[in-house]
Amino acid sequence: MFTCDTGGELNKVAHFYSYESMAHREEVRSAAARNQAWSAYVDIGRKFMVKQESRIMLENQVIYSATGAPGAASFAPPSGGDGPGLYEWRQYQLSPGYGSVPKLLKAFEEGLPDKIAADPEGRLVALAHSDVGILNNVMELWRYPSAAACIRARQAARQVPKWRETIAAVTPGVQTFTTSFMVPCPFSPWQ
Repeated sequence: MFTCDTGGELNKVAHFYSYESMAHREEVRSAAARNQAWSAYVDIGRKFMVKQESRIMLENQVIYSATGAPGAASFAPPSGGDGPGLYEWRQYQLSPGYGSVPKLLKAFEEGLPDKIAADPEGRLVALAHSDVGILNNVMELWRYPSAAACIRARQAARQVPKWRETIAAVTPGVQTFTTSFMVPCPFSPWQ
């Protein structure tokens, strides 16, 4: 669970959940509905809610294989006292149609390893595309020790020829691109 520090809607809370399957999702949600503490939390939270959005995202294992990233379910923030860190949530809204997501993912499969090699501080947490909700949406979630480290990573990535080629290849199919700095809530396991 995160709050938005900057780069988008402020006073927003984002929850990320990982499920093994749709059946597992239903099982967890059913158990939560029976949990009195969760029901009380939801009832209190509704008073403050202006808008709620939900989508189901599918992680891309090919990207994880190419980059060595563990994926969201296996991610653990580094130990060593760099604090809660900062997460950069990058979202791409792609053109309608069946080909835009596969094209972006293929380009990322080829370009992300070089981008990651140029960035010793950042860690790819998740890369996923929407399956339910706003379609043709791709998200990346990165962890950095600080906002300054995120900016250094961006500057380094701009100098990587393969990453520049990747961005040039996918940009024509991107309708919008947003990036937000997210701070993990004090009780988040991703502190």
